[in-house]
Amino acid sequence: MSKDKTVAEHIHGETRNNIIINLILNGIIAYATLRGLEQVTTWGEDGYGKDLFITGFILSTILGGIFIGLFRRRRKRGEVVTQGNEGSALAWLLPYNPWLAAPWIGVLGALLAAPALLGVLALLGIDALSPLAYAIIKGTWAGILAGIVVPVAIRQGLRAEPA
Repeated sequence: MSKDKTVAEHIHGETRNNIIINLILNGIIAYATLRGLEQVTTWGEDGYGKDLFITGFILSTILGGIFIGLFRRRRKRGEVVTQGNEGSALAWLLPYNPWLAAPWIGVLGALLAAPALLGVLALLGIDALSPLAYAIIKGTWAGILAGIVVPVAIRQGLRAEPA
């Protein structure tokens, strides 16, 4: 860990890595669990609707918890030089406590990201997908979600302690 890196460089590197990791892992997991099906419908027992809400919550909570905690420790150790205003834009929405902020990020991830993808698919008239098509879509969606959550969580981890 280099003190010479700017906050933006930390965010860029961690975000890039997590987009790739989540794109690949979520696509593989989706395909592995659904490959025996002929089609995956939006709702129902093996439907992708509830899968997206669950994944949105779990993925966002895990990423939020990891990166808030990791960068809070790095800030306290002086491993990251901050400008002092990181995370202030969402201070009104996210609690300072990482145990409260991470699940709140998870709720936001589930309630914003899942309906966004479901809405796009509905607008396109898609109500069933092959397991491979769903795996590709879900992997891409999970990568995009990681690309949104990681910078927010890092900034929250770097946020100054409330007075």
